[in-house]
Amino acid sequence: MKKTKRRLKKPVKIALISIACLAVCILGILVLPRNTVLSQGQEYLKQQEEKAVDDLSEKLKETKYQELQQGIDEGKVDLFALFDDAVIFGDSRALGFSVYHFFPDSHVLADSGATVEYISNWLDQVETINPTYIFFSYGVNDMGMQLDDAGGYDKVYQEQIQKVLERCPDATIAVNSIIPATDEAVAESPRWNKVDEYNAKVKSMCQENGWIYIDNTEISQNGDAPIYQADGVHFLQSFYTTWAENMILGLEQNKD
Repeated sequence: MKKTKRRLKKPVKIALISIACLAVCILGILVLPRNTVLSQGQEYLKQQEEKAVDDLSEKLKETKYQELQQGIDEGKVDLFALFDDAVIFGDSRALGFSVYHFFPDSHVLADSGATVEYISNWLDQVETINPTYIFFSYGVNDMGMQLDDAGGYDKVYQEQIQKVLERCPDATIAVNSIIPATDEAVAESPRWNKVDEYNAKVKSMCQENGWIYIDNTEISQNGDAPIYQADGVHFLQSFYTTWAENMILGLEQNKD
């Protein structure tokens, strides 16, 4: 008489496989050298501690940023006193900080018609001041230059900033995005229509070098804000407080 083989029922079979897998895992742990297990545990704890510190640091930074913004908005913080240890390089737009007496003349390293290639003209002055923070603001004149042969706008800009860092190696660098002109001004001078293209290069340059990028898009409303003089390029005196606030908050939000 032929014997019939007994087959295990499916639930029993799954249970046996699970037990076998668990046994293999336990055996693996027992077989691992004790130092290896300890090392893995210590590494895990270290990662969790670093994550906790990073999270706390970000929360503290955000809290400090909000407190600073509230202090400025409520008039409890002297906005322009925050620039006492700073200078700004730039063109006629930046020159307004001096013209309207917001910054000391010696801390505004700017000229009408200036481009990034003018930065080298101020190296002795910036070295004498040796500021903690150095802001840059160029663009409206640069867009009419042919810089592609020199490697591109960002390459020329970067080389000039590095010359400044050779004189002030410990300074924190913050670069303003180019604030667009009005549509009417762009219609008269189409070269000013390159703002987005140039800003993309400036932002990438900052990211690659660990410099702070100050995004002025919101405060200028892409050229639609009521901040311009009749020429549609230069700014009203009242705008400089808004601009300065955006710079100092951008610095606070992004510095280490």
